[in-house]
This record gives sequence, C-alpha cells and structure tokens, in this order.
Amino acid sequence: MSKLIGIGELIIDFQSVGLSNLKDTKEFVKNPGGAPANVCVQVAKNGHEAIYASQVGNDGFGDFLIESLKNNGVNVDYINKTDEYDTSLAFVSFLEDGEREFCFFRKKAADLYFSKEYFNPININESDILSFGSVALKTKEAQEAHNSLIDKAIKSNALICFDPNVRLNLWEDHNELKEVIKKYAKIADVIKVSDDEALFITGESKYEDAISKLFDGNPSVILLTKGSNGADIYLKNGTKYSHNGYKVKAIDTTGAGDSFFGGFITKLLDYNVKKDNLLSLTNYDEFLDFACKCGAYTTTGYGAISAMGNKEDIESVGR
Repeated sequence: MSKLIGIGELIIDFQSVGLSNLKDTKEFVKNPGGAPANVCVQVAKNGHEAIYASQVGNDGFGDFLIESLKNNGVNVDYINKTDEYDTSLAFVSFLEDGEREFCFFRKKAADLYFSKEYFNPININESDILSFGSVALKTKEAQEAHNSLIDKAIKSNALICFDPNVRLNLWEDHNELKEVIKKYAKIADVIKVSDDEALFITGESKYEDAISKLFDGNPSVILLTKGSNGADIYLKNGTKYSHNGYKVKAIDTTGAGDSFFGGFITKLLDYNVKKDNLLSLTNYDEFLDFACKCGAYTTTGYGAISAMGNKEDIESVGR
C-alpha cells in the first residue's frame, strides 16, 4: 500500500494569545509544528499511511511533539530522541494588520543534527512519496540524512515532493539558502511554492518567468499558492490549472500551505500516481480543488495540526 514518508523539522509553536508584538505578548499557547510534519498529519487525517523521520530533544517538548503526531495517526517510529540537542522552539505573535512576528530558538536544534543511520530501516517503494522542505537542510548532518532517503526514493522511482518553505530569519546567508533550495528543487518531481517564494528563489520579477526557471532539472509539476487568491498548477508540458480558492472566515493562516500540500499529496496517493504518469493525468482540477479546501479549512482554527480536518470536514468547505 502506498504511503507518505516525511523528513524534516519538529517545532513547538508558541502562539500569542491576542493581538500584540512579541515584546508585549504576555501569554502564549503551545502547538505542535514543523512544515513537513504538518503535511504528514494532513495526509494521515485523510486516511493514508504517513511516516515522519526527525529528531527531538529528550525533554517534555519532544515528548509533546511525538505524542501529537502519534495521536493524529502519523507513524513516529523514526523520530529519534537525543540528550545532546534541544527540541526546536518558535514564538509567533499575531499583529493587528494580519501579519505575524516570529522568533526561533533552534541554533542547536535536535532536528538539525539527526543522523542518516536513524532512518536506514525505512523502506521506500515505487508507489510511495517522499516529502521534505528546506528548514532542516541547514547543516551537513541534516542534508546527509535527507540525501539517504532521497537516494532510496530515486532508486525505487518513487515520487519526490519539495516545499522550499523559505524562512529568511533562520539563515544568516540568504544566498546560501537560495543555493540549497535550488539544489534540492532540481531533484524533486513536485514543487510547492508561494508566489513570494517563487520570485525570491529565482530572482525573477514575473511569476511565469519564475515558474519556467523552477522547471530546471527534474520537476514535472509546480504548485503556486497565492494565499486568499487561490492557487495554480503548472505542468512541464505547458498545461496550467487555476483555482480561485475558497472564502472562509479565517482566523489563523498558520499551516495553511502545509495543509494544501498535504491535500495535493493525498490525491496523488488516492490515485496511486507514479512518477512516470505525472504529465498524463487529466484530473488535476480535482486535485487542486481538494488541496484548496484543505488549506481553507485549516485557516478556520488556531494552530496548524490542531486546526486540520479529515476528509469529511474538508469536503464541507464551500457547501
């Protein structure tokens, strides 16, 4: 049976209570986070097997993250616990203009120093999907661990999905971030980017030019998310699908892009899509509609994982 394997960061998101900047916020609510982990949860809640590979500190925060994923149906057998490093923490405040202010504590994060040996037992088959982002690609150790699973996926001809998930405040050198993203984007079969990310990564000023550059290398499908304006799917053969998104009463956009990506990957698994038939599919409209529903539903609650719905919840969007 086909499954999703995710690899990357695991972070505690401390989200502000009320509208305020980080300096003045007095209360925070603890939520599980980490973009590739969020994707795994959405896929699991949609009824598919999902495995997450990562590392947390041997502390209460790490226990909370593992328990949160497990309670949402994700296989946590490959999340290592270490005494050497700490669990990643992020503090997020919601501002009155709708923007968010972030502060990360992960310079010596456990999810930046996991070893590829931890993940040796993970099997990847042709019908499986590997998904990851850029946040946990900052160290040599983490890249080697990612590469070990990427190599397995390539050898088995499995699908590789990549979300650059640009977080400029986590990288001292933004050019280094660009180069890392470009390196892994060339390996992926499917890339999910926001409109701003596409321009940053490629250095282009027009979306169509940015998409053209992102097709350099292996990618066959690029998903472009545009916030409340919906999303587009671009295929390497020139075909394009568009969706205006769903208007919902949004209270927190945290994890919406991850939920969108999880919804798209759900459809790949539903139809047992293989690498070789990505360009021959004719039902991407269905994929895009479901992905937009997933993203929209998640914005109606606080947090990422805690706000995600199952298939029944998601299909209620737009009714």
